[in-house]
Amino acid sequence: MKMLILLAQLAAADVPCTVPVPEGTGEWKQITAENVTFCVPATWRVRGTRASYAGGSIRWQHTANRVMIRSGSTSSPQNISGSSNANSSPVRTESVPEIIAGRQATVMRQMGVGRLATSVNFTQPPPFSISGEAAGEEHVTIQLAVYRTVRFKE
Repeated sequence: MKMLILLAQLAAADVPCTVPVPEGTGEWKQITAENVTFCVPATWRVRGTRASYAGGSIRWQHTANRVMIRSGSTSSPQNISGSSNANSSPVRTESVPEIIAGRQATVMRQMGVGRLATSVNFTQPPPFSISGEAAGEEHVTIQLAVYRTVRFKE
């Protein structure tokens, strides 16, 4: 019985991150998800396909999000609903292509009234995506840093 408990504790132990992370952000741990690894700050709580912390959360999946890919970024306010009435919230979306770990990715950040969202989308096989919600700009920055730690197993 003691051996089973010890094995369960070892399996649950945090694996240190082996890829570069931003300086001054403390210790990070590696997450393994079917042919993909990425890192999150060690203080984040990981359960299933979700990691959460005081300033937000991220979720990952082994499919690509359906995202309209635009070259460059969109920096003018856009209204998601398509209407322009006074009750709608203006939303600004920036979608930028980026190479992460040698693969084409689309990194998105969306700013609206009371909502900050981020995502990274890899469409090349195997498809993979992470999306998150953040409480503030500093949390958006750390989520984008998490996305840049994605590595695919060969």
